[in-house]
Amino acid sequence: MSVKISVFITSYNQKAYLIGAIESVLNQTLRPFEIIIVDDCSTDGSQQVIERYAQANPELIRPFYHEQNLGIAKNKAFAQRQVRGDWLTYLDGDDRFLPKKLELERETLQKHPEAKLVYSNFYFIDTEGERFQLWADKVAPPSGYVFPEVFSRAFPGNTVFRNELVTYKCLKEVGFYDTERVTHEDWDLKIRLTKRFPVAYCPIPLIEYRRYDEAISRSLSDAFLFRQMQEVYYKNRSLLDDVSLQERALIERELFRFFANRTTEIILNAIRRGQRGKAFRYYLEFLKWMPFNVAAKNLLYLLSPLKFKGFMKVLNSCKSEKLPLQDQWL
Repeated sequence: MSVKISVFITSYNQKAYLIGAIESVLNQTLRPFEIIIVDDCSTDGSQQVIERYAQANPELIRPFYHEQNLGIAKNKAFAQRQVRGDWLTYLDGDDRFLPKKLELERETLQKHPEAKLVYSNFYFIDTEGERFQLWADKVAPPSGYVFPEVFSRAFPGNTVFRNELVTYKCLKEVGFYDTERVTHEDWDLKIRLTKRFPVAYCPIPLIEYRRYDEAISRSLSDAFLFRQMQEVYYKNRSLLDDVSLQERALIERELFRFFANRTTEIILNAIRRGQRGKAFRYYLEFLKWMPFNVAAKNLLYLLSPLKFKGFMKVLNSCKSEKLPLQDQWL
């Protein structure tokens, strides 16, 4: 199977990790066709790092530098449009491929010629690059038609797979990253991809995904992230129109269960931070995602330490204030 694999790396103020990301692609046992590096107007010296690698590997690395910050989704969509290869995979500037990532995923595709996309297991790593968790450490994630699992986020930790290798032709058919997304652009794209194309899974961990508090998505409030997830659901809900009633019920039951759990986490986190008024506003905003038992439980969390006068004060403040579009961590 002769394929031209393009890899794009997106970068924004990740100089401390960027060398590791670039080196991990250069050190692949299967040489990529091209490496596209797109920097989103970094101010920490990342562009100088990229330029050094581009000058040392002019036949392989194609750098792009934005003059203003576009944001994650727009930066990724721009990178996708620069691709010249037949297949595409990607890497954030703070993550790393393991050396056989491209080779073993190509082998997986050879064993599953019907698949148009392959994804692999991965490790979570910390700021020092130390592994602390394996993504799929119990039950193997699914292959084939995985649209129900992707839409309902029925993967380990209610996440979805990452750093997939996908045929570029199929990617163009479903469209690139939605540039209007602030977060969860990957989930949105994978919903569209898996609706139409079969998938293969490689159980060998081939990526190291860095989790740390300074990451962009982790600097946003949990309530804002949940609103972003709701937007992805509403945007793609029409893709459920032509599935069976049983399949749609299964997808929505699993997704709504996850949403209900998220509402509880958001409310409890606000209470722990001493923001009981904000917690009650979240309760009212997200009430539609709570079945009766969850709504009752969350209301008990809110009311248990309050006296009646305190409860009425909170209720009145909620009525008089507009719900915030975005809350930052306090």
